[in-house]
Formats: sequence, C-alpha cells, structure tokens
Amino acid sequence: MVGGHGLLRRKQLLSERTNELLERLRLLLEQLLTALERFGADTRPEDVRTLKDLLANLNELFLIVIAGEFNSGKSSFVNALLGSPILPEGVTPTTDAITLLRYGEASASELQQPGLRTTTYPADVLRQLVIVDTPGTNAVIREHEELTRKFIPRADLVLFTTSADRPFTESERAFLALIKEWGKKIVLVLNKIDILEAQELEQVLHFVRENARDLLGVTPEIFPVSARQALRSRSAGNDGGRLWDMSRFAAVETYIVETLDEETRVRLKLLSPLGVGSHIVGQYLAATETRLETLREDFITIDNIEQQLNLFRDDLNNDVQYHLNEIDLVLRDLRQRGDAFFDEYIRLGRIGDLIRSDELKARFEEEVIGDVNHQIEQKVNELVDWMVAKDLRLWQSTVDYINRRRVNGHSEHMIGNVGGAFDYNRGALMESVGHSVTQIVATYDKQAESQHLADEVRASLAATAITQAGAVGLGALLLTLFHTALLDVTGILAATIVAVGGFALLPAKRRQAKREFNSKVDELNAQIQGSVKRQFDREVEQSLGRVREAIAPYTRFVRAQRGQFTDLQQSFSDIDVAFERLRAEIESK
Repeated sequence: MVGGHGLLRRKQLLSERTNELLERLRLLLEQLLTALERFGADTRPEDVRTLKDLLANLNELFLIVIAGEFNSGKSSFVNALLGSPILPEGVTPTTDAITLLRYGEASASELQQPGLRTTTYPADVLRQLVIVDTPGTNAVIREHEELTRKFIPRADLVLFTTSADRPFTESERAFLALIKEWGKKIVLVLNKIDILEAQELEQVLHFVRENARDLLGVTPEIFPVSARQALRSRSAGNDGGRLWDMSRFAAVETYIVETLDEETRVRLKLLSPLGVGSHIVGQYLAATETRLETLREDFITIDNIEQQLNLFRDDLNNDVQYHLNEIDLVLRDLRQRGDAFFDEYIRLGRIGDLIRSDELKARFEEEVIGDVNHQIEQKVNELVDWMVAKDLRLWQSTVDYINRRRVNGHSEHMIGNVGGAFDYNRGALMESVGHSVTQIVATYDKQAESQHLADEVRASLAATAITQAGAVGLGALLLTLFHTALLDVTGILAATIVAVGGFALLPAKRRQAKREFNSKVDELNAQIQGSVKRQFDREVEQSLGRVREAIAPYTRFVRAQRGQFTDLQQSFSDIDVAFERLRAEIESK
C-alpha cells in the first residue's frame, strides 16, 4: 500500500515538473514567434507556421512520424504495427497525404484538408500515441515529398524506414540530414529483410550503422524487420508464430509499446519542439549577425564619407587663404602706388599739378587705381572656379565611393536563406542614392555654378559696402568702391590746394592723405576678404549639406536597421541560451 502511494506521489511530482517545463517551453516558443514577427518581411512563412503548429500540439499525444522513400515499406510497417491492412500498399507511390492514425472505437478515415487525413482504428497502441504515415520522398510526385518535409518539425520521434534492397541511399542521407537539423530523435527501420540471407543482412546492418553514425554523430537504434512477414503472421494460422519470429518485428513493437514509456515520451515530447525552436532561432540569429556585419560595413562607409566631407572643409579652409592672399597682394600694391603718388604730387614742386584738380584726379585714377578692380575680379573669379571645381570633385568622389560599396557590399552569403527583402531594400536604396548622386554629377553645370557663386560674392560685397550695386558686375562694383576712396582722397587734395600758401602744411597734408588712403584700402580689403570668406564658408556648408541630403535615405536606413537588428540579436541570443538551459534540465529529468 505504501509502495502504491509512493508511485502515485512520484507520478504527481513528475506531472507537476512536466507542466512547469511545458509552460517554460511554451513561453520561449511564443517569444521566438514574436521575434520572428519583428524580423520583418524576410521572415519565412513556413517558420511562423511551424512555430504555431508546435504551440498548438504541445498538449497533443506523442507523435511518431514514419518517414522514408517511397516503396521502402512505410505503409506496410504501419499495417504490421496495427495488425491490420489499414493503409494501402503498393510498388508505386500510394500515400498522397499525411495520415494521422488515432485511436477510435471504429475504423474510419476522413480528409480534413488537402494533404492531411485522419484515420481512426481501435488499436491499443494508439491509446498512448499518434502514428503518422507520410508520403514517400524521392518520388516523381514532388508535392508528396513537400508534404513530408513540412510535417517533420511536428514529430516527437521519427521512425525512418530504409529498404534492405537499397539501404541508405544518397537521397535518404540528404533527407535524414534535414531531420537532424530539426533536432529530432531518429530510429532507423531496415525493412524487407526477408529478401536477404543472414550473412547479407549483417553486411547491410553494418553498412547502415556506420553511415548513420557518420551522419548523425551518434549510433541510432536500428531495427531490421520484415513488415510483410509480420502482417502475414497475423492471419497465417499455425505458421503465424514462425513468420512472426522471422519478421523480427517483436523488437520494434516492444520499443514502441514498452521502451517508449510515459517518462521517455514526455522527455521526447519536450525535447522535440525545443529542437525545432533551436534550429529556427539558430538560423535567424546567424542571419541577424550577418546583417549587423553588413550594417557595420555600411556605417564605415557613412563614416568615411563624413570624413571626406570634413577633410573637404579643412582643405578648402586652408587653400582659400591662398586666394585671399592673392587679393591682399593686389591691394598691397595699390597702397604702395598710392604712397608713391602722394610723395610725388603733394609737394611744393607740384603746385601747378595740385591746382589742376581734374587732371590730378585723372592721373590718380590712371597711376594708382589703374585696373585694380579687374585684377581683384580676376582673383575672385579664380577663387570661384576653384571652389566649383572642388565641389564637383567632392560629388565625384562620393559617387565613386558609393558605387564601390554598392558593388562590393552585397551580403550574398545570407545564412539559411533568411533575407530576401533586406538585401533587396538595401540594394535598391544604395542603387537609388548612387543614381541620384551620379545624376547630380552628370548635370553639374560648372559655368552656372560659377556664375551663381560670383553673384553671391558680389551681393555679399554690395551688402557690406551699403552701396546700390543693382545688376552690375563684380568689377563695376569694385570700381564704385574705389571711387568712394578716390573722393575722400581728392577732398584732402582740395584742402591742400586752398592752403598752398602755407608751405609748412604740405608734409602734414601728405601724411594725412597717405593715412586716409591706406585706411580706406584696408577697409576695402577687410570688406572684400570678409565678404568673400563669409560667402565661401556659406557655400562650403551648403555643398556639404547637399551631399548629406543626397545620402540621407541610406544613412537613415542604416541607423534604423542597426537599432532594429541589435535588439533582435539580443532577443534571439537570449532565447537561444534559454533553449539550451531548458534542454539541459529536460535531459537530466
């Protein structure tokens, strides 16, 4: 009596522990399903469907899936196991749907949906589990094989049948590798052994055992049987016992009915969906890490472009000073000519010239002002052309860099074929950005850009000088500014003429004229340099802004995708670790 209570208590604890593990497994599968939904358009619908099927089947009876190539005797094996020819048999493909064999008081069969049939039969073995007969693989009708491939993830145990007349073919090896990927428990059934002699059977068993171990990494249980002899023994009368012994079917029947006891079935029932989940999370974790690596390279691209832009700004700031110094040299020469002019004319020996003010003004324009406006205009135009050429080279280098990245940056090595939309969207975006930047370069009008920049410089000078420039050119504007300086100087000269009687005043007036003229030239130089530099800085920032704007869609995509996939990587990694922890607990259960 005490022993009975102890057994009951053990079963109760086992049930409580099972429910706890089952609930944790359900939660992890739901988390994985949520992560796949966040993965986006590249999530494979079959993976979502598989996870939903697993969740729906967690509380179902234990599922033994019979798989193998057509004509390997799968249906015969199931009939022998049930003791009655429930399923059709033949040398051609006879199973066109997944058939779920469940316990029922009466024998019945119903096609629940295309490709899925439920058959009931009053066999005791079906009280504890569901046997699933699948269409044969490697058949002419490929749709049948696809049905089997899609159903395999739902299996808690796979009985894989191979025929003694062609054991462990290459196509069987490939299909077993697929089953292994899903983390399934695999048991091999070597059928049709009645066609072999004893020595031949041992050779075949050795061949199957060695190849299976190489493929699966472990040596699976292998049951050599003759399903045909086992089924015939059921109705063979006095010869039934002999046929049953010859069929060697008792061993596999014992394994299914007794070895797969409740505790073993529970453990496999938990490990099976866990293996599928691990397989799926492994693929998506690998795909996520591959994408993040691609995005890391994209960030390097963006950083390199930004470095190019900063170097572009630094180079221009350094080089523009050369052009501004050229303008300064022109004005320095102007100052020297002015000093020489005042030394020559504001003295006692030039009293006659000082009296003829109109003539003096004309000489001042000719000898001092000269063509300084055209010289400065030329220097400014050279600066403008240089700036435009630099701007164009910036666009061209950006085009070249993006095009190289577009050609060399495709992530064609996506793991597990998870990733069509990401590659497509990213490639299309880079193609679009590259095309946009290339089009800008192709339509870049150097003459129009130069004219625009020159007009901007003139407008800036005009605003600084507070003069009515109207639509005059840069040279005319500069000449206006020089004339302003000229009026101031001729005013000093006029004062000198009035005071010609005071010879002692001439040196002072000469110094005043020099001082006033140099001050005006310095003021003019500051206006020109300041206006040109301000406009130059504005144009540089506008140019950099246009490049950044052109690549902005690519930059936004990379930043958004990195954030999304960094979060997904953490989620997949956490789920993967949790799967392994749960597996260890189940296997030690």
